[in-house]
Amino acid sequence: MSFRKISGQDKALETLKGFISSKRIPGAMIFYGPAGVGKATAALEFAKTLNCLDQDCSAKGDNCSLCSNCKHIEAGTHPDVIFADFAYQAMLKKEEPEKQQSIKVDTVRALTAASQQKAVAGRWKVFIIDSAETLQTEAANALLKFIEEPPENTVWILISSKKEAMLNTIKSRCQAIAFSPLGEDVLINILKDNFVEENLARRAVKYAQGSGANAFRAAEILGEISALPGGAAFPTAFALNLPRTLAQSRAQVSFALDMLAVSAHESWIKSGREDKAQELKNLLSKLVFYKKAIARNVSPSMVAEAALISALDLGISLKD
Repeated sequence: MSFRKISGQDKALETLKGFISSKRIPGAMIFYGPAGVGKATAALEFAKTLNCLDQDCSAKGDNCSLCSNCKHIEAGTHPDVIFADFAYQAMLKKEEPEKQQSIKVDTVRALTAASQQKAVAGRWKVFIIDSAETLQTEAANALLKFIEEPPENTVWILISSKKEAMLNTIKSRCQAIAFSPLGEDVLINILKDNFVEENLARRAVKYAQGSGANAFRAAEILGEISALPGGAAFPTAFALNLPRTLAQSRAQVSFALDMLAVSAHESWIKSGREDKAQELKNLLSKLVFYKKAIARNVSPSMVAEAALISALDLGISLKD
């Protein structure tokens, strides 16, 4: 992969390529925008471009994806490029990734310690922190001096879908790069390029809200429920078909509730009937309640069945 493979983010990529061609690389950046629009991919491609061994590619502000540096960064095995997400933190703490809710100070200290070491295999050391809006206050404070004056040829990239939740002291020290929601045509093409059938892709993007990750998740759910019985039997069948692990079933039901909310809004718009407004408002209130219930560890299958029955009473079904 290279920058050419990232769709729908021309402005952000133009900015990043400009940094490389001008050889004026900011020491710290925030890649911000909705979840699932290519921020993490762009961060890794930027790291690859900085360390690409193909001088022709790097001179053009891109990477070859074929040299040893590019391949190791792609595989997550390059010693000078660290992608610190919840899985990385779980590995450091020897815990389960599902238990990670925030980026903690010990994780930041491990990264800052590594930033003081000389590059081993590349020209640039790149430290990428995903979900940076979850940095605990102590962790953010531990990071401050390192992003303000990073060592030579060191770059920090903070990735956030909620930039407004980050400390102002962090934001003021970083170059902000905005990533936009993806258009429907872009999302459809991304899904089709990943072997999702076109009709399914077009149905899925309705629930994506501009996010590639959401588009894939919606396509997966819609594909799975296509084999389930419809009508009154659907809510129970959906609940029985949930993944076995609690974390996976909770995530799937949570997203299904979001899909129902989109369908409810669409139903209201199509009907044009004011008398349905209160019914749909009541359904949306129930969906909010069900989302909170999942967070309180109520059985995902129970929540799913109740929500789908409530929607079915108003003629709304994810099977449609």
